Amino acid sequence: MQLVQLLTLTTLFFTGLVAAVPGAVEMRAPESDISELLESRTIKCANIAKIKRPARYEKEGCTPDLSLGFLSAHNCFNKGGRAYLCVQSGQSFCIQGGSNIKKTGYEKGECFQ
Repeated sequence: MQLVQLLTLTTLFFTGLVAAVPGAVEMRAPESDISELLESRTIKCANIAKIKRPARYEKEGCTPDLSLGFLSAHNCFNKGGRAYLCVQSGQSFCIQGGSNIKKTGYEKGECFQ
């Protein structure tokens, strides 16, 4: 008897859920979801500290004495930044040139005059 009651309640519960869905449900193609995600994604740098030794990126302009601190790429450009250091996946790189910095759209990198 308890099994019959359990089955009846389960059926009524799920029937109510299906009835609560208004109209037909459309499925989107997964490709469009992925492209939307990639287009709207902000690329964040994983810098954890300001650089201390300029030897590796001195030619590109990423030297500690010229640091403006951690900024987004567009703010670095707006403040007259000429170089931008970003760390991603354990690899660091220095981008030089104001317009090149602005194009990247990076966040949380180190900006240099």
